Amino acid sequence: MEALRERCTSPPPRLRRDDQLPLTHAGHKAWRQHSGGRGAARSRASRGASRLRHLALRALLALLAVVVTVRVAHHLFGSPEPQLEDLMRLYGDALAPGGGGSGTTTNGSGSSSGSSSSSLAAADAAQHPKLIPRVIHQTHAGGSAAPVPTALLPYMASWRRLNPGWEVRLYDDQDCLEFVRSEFPEYLDAYRRLGKPVERADFFRYMVVLRHGGVYADLDAECRRPLDSVIASRDTLVAGWDTEWADPRSALEAGHVRQRQLVQSVFAGAPGHPALRELCDRIAAGVGKHQSFSADSRLDTLERTGAGLFTDVLLAHAAAHPPAQRQDPWGVRLLPRVTFGAPAKPAHGLSPADPGVAVLHHPQQGGAWGRRGSSSWPQLVQDVTSEVARRWRHEKPADAWETEIKVMQERDAAQQLYPVSVDFEPAFDLLTHRLGQGERQSGADVGAALTTHGSWQPSVQPSRRPSLVDAVVGSMGGTGGKQNVLVDVGAGYGLLSLAAAARGHRVHAFELGPASLEALEASIQHNGFEHLVQVHKEALGSPQQEGYTCILPRQGAASSSSGSSSSSSGSGPAAAEVEVQRGYGPAAVHSMPAESCQLMTRRSAGAWAIPETDRVAALRVSANGWEGFVLQGFAPLLERPDRPPVLAVEWNPAAMKAAGWRRPLKLLEWLYGLGYTDVSHSGYVCDSRWYSITYGIRRRGGITPEDLASLRQPTWCRLLPQHFPLLLDQGAQAAYPETLLLISREVEAGNATTKGSSSSSGDGGRGPAGGSGSSGDNSSGSGSGGGTDEYGVPDAVSQALAEAALMVADARGVRALAVTSGSGMYKSVEYEVHGIVQGVFFRAHTVDRAKSLGLVGYCMNTARGTVKGEVQGRAEAVEQMKDWLATTGSPHSVIERCDFTNERELEGLEYTLFSTRRR
Repeated sequence: MEALRERCTSPPPRLRRDDQLPLTHAGHKAWRQHSGGRGAARSRASRGASRLRHLALRALLALLAVVVTVRVAHHLFGSPEPQLEDLMRLYGDALAPGGGGSGTTTNGSGSSSGSSSSSLAAADAAQHPKLIPRVIHQTHAGGSAAPVPTALLPYMASWRRLNPGWEVRLYDDQDCLEFVRSEFPEYLDAYRRLGKPVERADFFRYMVVLRHGGVYADLDAECRRPLDSVIASRDTLVAGWDTEWADPRSALEAGHVRQRQLVQSVFAGAPGHPALRELCDRIAAGVGKHQSFSADSRLDTLERTGAGLFTDVLLAHAAAHPPAQRQDPWGVRLLPRVTFGAPAKPAHGLSPADPGVAVLHHPQQGGAWGRRGSSSWPQLVQDVTSEVARRWRHEKPADAWETEIKVMQERDAAQQLYPVSVDFEPAFDLLTHRLGQGERQSGADVGAALTTHGSWQPSVQPSRRPSLVDAVVGSMGGTGGKQNVLVDVGAGYGLLSLAAAARGHRVHAFELGPASLEALEASIQHNGFEHLVQVHKEALGSPQQEGYTCILPRQGAASSSSGSSSSSSGSGPAAAEVEVQRGYGPAAVHSMPAESCQLMTRRSAGAWAIPETDRVAALRVSANGWEGFVLQGFAPLLERPDRPPVLAVEWNPAAMKAAGWRRPLKLLEWLYGLGYTDVSHSGYVCDSRWYSITYGIRRRGGITPEDLASLRQPTWCRLLPQHFPLLLDQGAQAAYPETLLLISREVEAGNATTKGSSSSSGDGGRGPAGGSGSSGDNSSGSGSGGGTDEYGVPDAVSQALAEAALMVADARGVRALAVTSGSGMYKSVEYEVHGIVQGVFFRAHTVDRAKSLGLVGYCMNTARGTVKGEVQGRAEAVEQMKDWLATTGSPHSVIERCDFTNERELEGLEYTLFSTRRR
């Protein structure tokens, strides 16, 4: 014992480096014997815990296997492939006008909405309340633990900033769940069973607007216009069109399941709207039946709860409840793409700077799919089982797309026309074709332009105001006034005709184009305007042209005339064929004999189609060069004392010559002699004139930003008889027509309802005079006296600014220009500069100098090494230009001499701008 104690207390011997060896097997066995039973107990406990873990893991794997097996069996045997009826989901079960009652009685919202509608209608006259409450709903994934991303905060703030009288409500995931539990317990099970967070977000937005009403907006949507300017007092459901695609594959690549689908990220609705109830019912029913719409998970979501379902349901309700039916409380307005569907960057014909944009979309990384939180394990199981089922059926990833493409093609065959709610008061719908399926006129796809902007006018940006519709329909008087008559020749899709009918006027619409005629007749029926609009399916001309004319030549005969047709229209063979079918193509085609023609129609004089008892307030002619002959056919109407006070004519000199009208200016002279002395024009020639006159004002400097704002481009320009040749200077080469607005003041003075004509056309003067029709009148009236005080600009530019203001279409501008435009107002001179003037940028500096002086004309190089041209403008400006040409020139030029010839005085300018020409 003493020896053992001594052994334990003595220090261990110091080991050498070569003695530091690992334990041998024998040494390890001796240590285990020394440790006794404690190691065995630990080992047994460890093995027991390990067995428990293995059992728990096996149980979880078994449960997962059962779930996977059930889901795979559902995919394989429950629905072997997406059902066509599920994918189509067209209008078989669309709600009848009273069909929403059964849905609204589930939670009583229908009855409360009906009572509120009646009370609002009683207070509408005094306060003009909205049927859509002033509430904005937005959702965000997570709660306080997941704050809103900083990048989204400015977009959220825009809704409060532009809508101060509106309430903004933000919901997180828990708020959404509590809302569904308390407000829609019948949908709670379906809401929970939706596998993806984005699907639950879609479901919630429909439910919250169904219950409370208001506007739903995604967090990445930026408000650009006050909602009160978009949503009318009688609106009960408002949505907007999204980007349109020419073919199904392009749509799928962009993440769309319709070639033309609605924006689902922003919409507005009144409480209890039947369309919102149907959306919720369809989602719940689809979850209950385990419907599978596509083997592709993303496409399945878009069809189950997203834009596909949203588009189908709203289209069905828009067909049954057009906004023109004002007695219908559940009208649906589908706004042009510019309103809710504008992108954050210029694309597909839209720009963020477009004045019609109400909402801009700023998609974040992953879009709505990535902002709804991470996928839960049910969704993970769903994705895995979908992939297993797809592989079991030997499907390729592209198979789902091919199936969807086939379905989209079938759907498009069934849906040929789509409603677009025009920005007009009162509201009405235009039915348009899909992209590329309609008719092209004046170089534009009219249906696509109407879908994008809700308006269209040749050669003018759709956002410009006042438009032709504003001017013509405004001149006829508003709703509740005397019923007048519009004659619309070449009505096209019927924008002007339907706008007049929406205000209670009667319309004679003449149209023969197949696609335009289809859309026009469908729009008339859709809006319920059959009693107001009479469609005449005939081509018009002069009395000498009455008889049968060819509108569809045979293939062999058409080839010889296609060249002339295409060159005259400037829009390609397709557009040329459309004009021939409308009855207003080249004269050589229409004069073909019957044996060379597949289809002929009768051409008649328009005056015989209008009853003598009709009081025609406005006549519009869009005839692609046949306008002269058409107006000759209306000569009995135009020459009588109660002639139409307003004429609107699309002017295309090149097409007029192709149609056989040799001297286009003769038409204007004839109309001027009839008393249509107030002439305005809109289009490229107007824009060029305005730019030429105001260019020098901008370059001179010394003008405040407020004064520069007064130089904003007007939509309409004044046109006096001495300026008629300006329409030939550019119009003869232009591919697009100029729109002329002619007013007979003698007739207008005797009409009590034509005050709108002056105000409508006077609005075009807001460009030069500083913002309103009244100020335009004051400015134009001061033109004869210089107008320095009236304009508040330096004396150096006051006269030029006054001249620019006189171009604008208003009544006082005509009288002012008549005072100031005596003989000798303008001067013209031809010149030729000799010396070193080529290769030294002489022409570029000449153009810059001429524009700074407000001159028009041209310059060009000659084979003799000189530069020649012509300048026109005010006499003092021409003299300054002559001095510059003779003594200054460009910095590196050497001027030997400058010859001036053919110096003369002008009553009006013969050019619209100063440009360079090629020799």
